[in-house]
Amino acid sequence: MILHFLTQIILASTLLQVFPVDVSDVERLATQTNWQAPSLYNFFTLPNAHLPSSSDEVPTKIRPNSLGVVTSAESAIVVDRKTKQILFQKNIDAPRSIGSITKLMTAFVFLSTNPDLAAPAKLQAEDYRAGGVQHIGFGDDATVKDVLYASLISSDNSATAALARLSGMNIQDFVTKMNKTAVSMGMEKTHFEDPTGLSPRNESIVSDLVKLLDVVAQNEIIREATAHDQFTITTSSGKTYNLKSTDQLLSSFINQPPYRILAGKTGFLPEAGYCLGTVLNYEGAGDIIVVVLGSETNADRFQDIKSLAVWSYQTFKWKGQLSYDPISSFSLPKRTP
Repeated sequence: MILHFLTQIILASTLLQVFPVDVSDVERLATQTNWQAPSLYNFFTLPNAHLPSSSDEVPTKIRPNSLGVVTSAESAIVVDRKTKQILFQKNIDAPRSIGSITKLMTAFVFLSTNPDLAAPAKLQAEDYRAGGVQHIGFGDDATVKDVLYASLISSDNSATAALARLSGMNIQDFVTKMNKTAVSMGMEKTHFEDPTGLSPRNESIVSDLVKLLDVVAQNEIIREATAHDQFTITTSSGKTYNLKSTDQLLSSFINQPPYRILAGKTGFLPEAGYCLGTVLNYEGAGDIIVVVLGSETNADRFQDIKSLAVWSYQTFKWKGQLSYDPISSFSLPKRTP
């Protein structure tokens, strides 16, 4: 009997390392007063269990007993960018409104038309969209790049609508191209209704958004724009507009050595909650893509990303990564009340 018991423990420990358990199940079970440890059968039947790639470059879990961190986000995922191995997951198949994360697809589709970024561009009355702050005045002599940067850095809705117009397509045709592009990226559970993200019917799942972030992070223009914490636009008439990024991670420790943010975008709607997608790197390790949807507050979405990123780099080791103490080199940030 003792031998049988020890065999079960060893097998259960092995399964915890192989299957990235959906943390929503752990959080739910942990709040039950009659909680019991899941049986071996339950390990095999946990939803969304993904077998790791056979590649020897898949990150190795060096803290096998760690299941993850508690997040306020309704859905969350962490993926190793190179191997596409899921390192953390929570409700990854639940469709949710994504708000202004939409603007990443808008920028990508717009840039696919090969625009001249130095060309003059003016916002027109038809571009006006409510919500947020408009950073370029109607009729001001800006450039196409200025309009793009206002969309991606400050999440300017009017500037984003202007991008669709400047593409030469009407809004309906532009959105159709967004949806076709999503299909071509393998985003099977994503649908767009408008280019700004103001429509709550712009929906996706976190695993689809990983695919979007992976692609847009390969685009130098989008990568450069979303890396700016601040940016100043100067029109041909000498008027200046200061853009401030909606992504507070850019001014946090998660964007200071040994960390570096490669790309990202915030999103918010009452129907969506607070959302954020980020591609980042820890020096000497691999890139990870982290997405949270439906965090409770503005601060929570940034805290969720920080906690997930630090946990991932503490818990996994990448092939060729320099040796370091994953516990003492940094600590998980404490959640603010």
